[in-house]
Amino acid sequence: MSRPLRIPVRAVAAPAETGYVVDKTFPLRNGTTVRISVQQSGAGDQVVRMLTDLQGGRLLLHWGVEGGKDYKGGWRLPQSSGSRPDGTVQYKDRALQSPIRTNKDGKGELLIKLPGDEASDVLNFVLKDDATNTWYDCNGSNFKVSLRSTPSLDEADALSSRGDALPKELCDKWAWVRWDFASRPQRSPEAANEEHSIGVLEMKSLLLKGRSMDELWSVANGQWKYAEYRKAVIKPTLDGAATPQAAQRPPTPSTAALPDDLVNVQAYVLWEQDGRKDGADYSDAARSTLRAQLDSGKGLEEVCAALKFKPDWLSGPASASVSPQQQQQPPPQQQQQQQPEVLVGRKQQKAEVGVSLPSLPTRNALDMIKERPNPPPVLSADKALVPVRPMEFLVQRFAVDPATKWRRVFSLGGKSEMLAVVRQESRTSPIRMDLLTDNAADMILHWGVQPPASRDWLMADQGLWPGNTRTAGHIACETPFGSCSDPEECDVEDLGGGKVPLQRVTITLPADHTLGALCFVMHSADSTMWYKDGSNNFTVPLPSPHRADSLEPSSSASAMKDELSREIVSAEQTSAWTLMHRFNKAADLLQGVMDGRFEGVGMTDAYARIYVWLRYSSTRHLTWQRSYNTQPRILSAAQDRLTVTQAYSRSKGEAAEWARAMLTTVGRGGDGQRIRDEILNIMHRNHISEVKGIWMEEWHQKLHNNTTPDDVPICQAYLAFLESRGNNGAYWRVLTDAGLSRERLEGFDRAITKEPDYYADKRDALIREFNNYLGILKAVHSGADLQASAAAAGNRIPGAARGYLAYVMSNLGSSQVLPFLEAAVEARTELAPFLAGNRELMYLDLSLEDEIRRASERGVGSAGFGAAAFMKPLLQNLCLSLGDNEELCYCLAAWGELSPSVRNGGRVDKEEALLAVAVLNRVRRAISTVSDSIMSRIGEVSVSYGQSFQVENWAVQLFAEEVVRGGPAFAVSLAISNIEPGLRNAAALGAWQVISPVTVTGVVEIVKGLHEVQDKVYDVPTVLLAEQVTGEEEIPEGVVALITPDAPDVLSHVSVRARNMKVLFATCHDEAPPVRDQGAQGQEPDVHHHSLRVRQQRHPMRRTGVAEAQAACVSLSRRSCGSGAGALPSPQGPGIKIEVPQWCGKWVVGMDAYADGVVGGKSKNLALLRGKLPDWIRLPPSITLPFGCFEQALEEASNAHIKQGLRDLVSRLTAKPHAEGGDAHSSGGGSGGVGGGGGGGSGGAGHESAASILAECRKLAMGVTVPANVRGDLTAMMKAAGV
Repeated sequence: MSRPLRIPVRAVAAPAETGYVVDKTFPLRNGTTVRISVQQSGAGDQVVRMLTDLQGGRLLLHWGVEGGKDYKGGWRLPQSSGSRPDGTVQYKDRALQSPIRTNKDGKGELLIKLPGDEASDVLNFVLKDDATNTWYDCNGSNFKVSLRSTPSLDEADALSSRGDALPKELCDKWAWVRWDFASRPQRSPEAANEEHSIGVLEMKSLLLKGRSMDELWSVANGQWKYAEYRKAVIKPTLDGAATPQAAQRPPTPSTAALPDDLVNVQAYVLWEQDGRKDGADYSDAARSTLRAQLDSGKGLEEVCAALKFKPDWLSGPASASVSPQQQQQPPPQQQQQQQPEVLVGRKQQKAEVGVSLPSLPTRNALDMIKERPNPPPVLSADKALVPVRPMEFLVQRFAVDPATKWRRVFSLGGKSEMLAVVRQESRTSPIRMDLLTDNAADMILHWGVQPPASRDWLMADQGLWPGNTRTAGHIACETPFGSCSDPEECDVEDLGGGKVPLQRVTITLPADHTLGALCFVMHSADSTMWYKDGSNNFTVPLPSPHRADSLEPSSSASAMKDELSREIVSAEQTSAWTLMHRFNKAADLLQGVMDGRFEGVGMTDAYARIYVWLRYSSTRHLTWQRSYNTQPRILSAAQDRLTVTQAYSRSKGEAAEWARAMLTTVGRGGDGQRIRDEILNIMHRNHISEVKGIWMEEWHQKLHNNTTPDDVPICQAYLAFLESRGNNGAYWRVLTDAGLSRERLEGFDRAITKEPDYYADKRDALIREFNNYLGILKAVHSGADLQASAAAAGNRIPGAARGYLAYVMSNLGSSQVLPFLEAAVEARTELAPFLAGNRELMYLDLSLEDEIRRASERGVGSAGFGAAAFMKPLLQNLCLSLGDNEELCYCLAAWGELSPSVRNGGRVDKEEALLAVAVLNRVRRAISTVSDSIMSRIGEVSVSYGQSFQVENWAVQLFAEEVVRGGPAFAVSLAISNIEPGLRNAAALGAWQVISPVTVTGVVEIVKGLHEVQDKVYDVPTVLLAEQVTGEEEIPEGVVALITPDAPDVLSHVSVRARNMKVLFATCHDEAPPVRDQGAQGQEPDVHHHSLRVRQQRHPMRRTGVAEAQAACVSLSRRSCGSGAGALPSPQGPGIKIEVPQWCGKWVVGMDAYADGVVGGKSKNLALLRGKLPDWIRLPPSITLPFGCFEQALEEASNAHIKQGLRDLVSRLTAKPHAEGGDAHSSGGGSGGVGGGGGGGSGGAGHESAASILAECRKLAMGVTVPANVRGDLTAMMKAAGV
């Protein structure tokens, strides 16, 4: 039966009473859709209704609007409570996330009301399954719905051409079979899109002619060959009208496929020959070059030899015409489930695992272990020998002086320092400024004054001059430092008991002065040494009656625990401050750390503190420009001066790791002057006038006076504007995604207030110009950009890394995730020995690490158990990044020893799964240690810095976690989360996994999802049993334990929080949830992580709103959580049943007899090791008493009284109330002949505890008489076994 072609309704005329109505349907994956309908009342109110048949764990609408009240570009977030559906949360100030509820028809539904001023023009949205972190978007961009007018004809045509009426999967597969029929020609992206549209049109035409959808699916899935279908159906039905021309052409040398890896190598060679241009794509030129050589008569072997490229596929019979990817690629219907496209600023393909690269080098993981730092040379007993800086004594003295208004210590290089102090007794008292230094040379102060709110240097009035002052030019004067002999302020002793010689200059000002600051530099008397504050003048602010702000850099700086932190926080409170100042200050502090100036802080802690500071800057939480303009060349010079590579080279272990991390927060630097020159050249070449009132001129002035990393997304946004032919929405979308709002653009000192201008006649030229200019901006500001890093590294790249790097750069965004990961990791491995002291290679290494993170996040989510193939490259990547990597290297070696079926994500047997789970447990512990180390190193520091910098609280609280989740360990934890459930199931292990082990007591509360209660505050300690935990939620205040059947990864937000907050967090991998008995609600259990046992408490308890509640028995077994002991039984349930093994008839058995039902698991595993260990590991001999020996001994006549005594005790135990049933059931199964009775019990036993009865059992059992033949059998067996 044929099916008619369904065309989604685009707009419906609204009834008069409701006004205009929009009704649009968008296709999702697997045939599902999302429908948006909009009604608008006569009063202007809008009601948006969303319906979807998509099924998910926890669906969210991630949305924002355009237009409406106070709209200023980008996504606007409605503010009124009525416009935000229940449960809506704000996502990082960029979007709203509203939960989609299931209606009575089983569909997801959400209602959004936009009343009055909230009514908007456009709704932007995507869907997210929060349970699996899966996003559903519109082919890499947002879904977009007009809320006020019908879609334009252009939009309708575009939607129709994209095939909205047909499933996307069908369209993609149809395009694939047509491409395969045409001999898989190489096509440009534009040609491929055109062919895709032709294929969609072909299917629509067939449907309109009466062909069925099932028939099309059979062709797409390969059940009916397209060549046969085309001949039998398409040509007769359509008479060739829709037959693509590409399908009618036979394959020729110019259209046959070339091996991708050969094209990549040729493209890399062309890129190098052409000067390594940023952003250039040489793939088409490479194919043309290779085709020309092949058409001239050369074979593939000759072409590869000329490129010094030796691919494995040359030896294959089909290598001359088919690439390795094409040889191994399965038909579309056999490919693994694919992940949706993800837009990350480049063209992405749907992710799949892919085929491993051939001939990867075999590496010994233990060779990657990095050298650990030597123990600190100063032992605790020698701490008194550490010299203390003289200025420290004076700082403490002035800190407690109430007259002190401002103070700061400046480093003068080496070990000398200068202390500046400003004091004033009262607002009417004179102001005294003292400069003291312990520099050994005679010093001269070269100084002047500045008016308020000005940086101009002026000559001071002579009434302010200290003695012996003389002029030094027209705007400065010079004063020699004098010897400081004041016993109150200059009396500082050295370690030998002698006086430290100090020099001082004192300047006194009247209380009613009109100055803003004193500015100065210093030099030695012979002028051979000059001293500045980094690359700037020293500046000391002055109090005055006209100054409203406090001079003291708030108490936050003085509250810091160490001098390094005090200097960092104090520097950020300087009135004139830019990225240039920050980088120069960081360079000074970094050099001070390497010189040992901050002796109270270890090198690792010092590097971590500087990293925290610079990361706050790179994430825009600190100002990039305040009351000061910096030319690009000066900014790039400050970046170059930050000698991170020197710090990396001089450190080992974790310190080197933090030094390397600093580079992620700082741009590369280089030729910053090109930023200033090239923008002017572009405007002149394209005849764009330098006149006020246009966007280009505003940006030009910002670039000239104060370029920042914001200019990179601004350039990208303008390119999107040009490519969309003047669409302002595209411009603001790029800016919004980069975190740039209209307010930020207007807040620049050189503000950007205008919308960009579209020059239609210059469009193509400007696109070329600004693509090149984007490369210049990235070269200065973007440290981790791969193309810019590779171009900058140039000939420094070792030869062994070039082939892998060529593959990576030619496959950015490739669907084949595994080979991409392998190539990137191998490139990093080849770079590793050359990183020390090489700044450009370090940036290249960081860029590769960033690409690995992107690829793994795209590929792991959709790979399922196939993610096991990612474990080796991801572990190797983590080993390369960590400073202290020994344990992870051993984990990598252990993973490499597993069977190929495990490592490749195939079928595994029980023994293979057991070994794999053991390795995964070790990996989990190792990456948890990495996480905990980062949190302990920067957690407290990031909070104190963030609060001092007045950063928003949400950013402060998430700072350390974002560092963890942004690192390479996070990708490993994602892979573990995917593969562990299957391995545990194959190994027949328990389903419980403890993420945060803590012993706690609390009241049980059962919730559907943790997100529902994450903002709740519990008045009593609470054990939450949550069916859904995505990993992004907060742990509610008052919760002491969280138990869930969900599987968040070990480095998820909630996992990190649980470990830091000492909250028990355990997850169950079984399909059945651990919470099935709602009668557990309100219980007060003791939760012990060792057995995951929730023990009943019989006593009544008081709770808010509840008079009393009776606790019930809850048992959470570590072995199972879906049935039996693993479920939550009702209080009247039968408890745990234990099968008692029978005696095998022998008192003693050797290893040959170790079997199920005879001995335990440890003994069996010991026996299994025979013949499997290397010669240098000796297996100890073993014998044992099998199960049932104790019960059999009780049958002896000499033990009859003990047997009867144990039976009586068991009867008393089983007669006890159910409150202690957990203990009773443990023994209730009894040993043979012991627990037979027990229906009744002693009435006087009610007051006895189970523990006391069991103690009597143990005491009685110790009196058992051992049968005589046991000793003989034991002696004989020990002798035979060699014990």
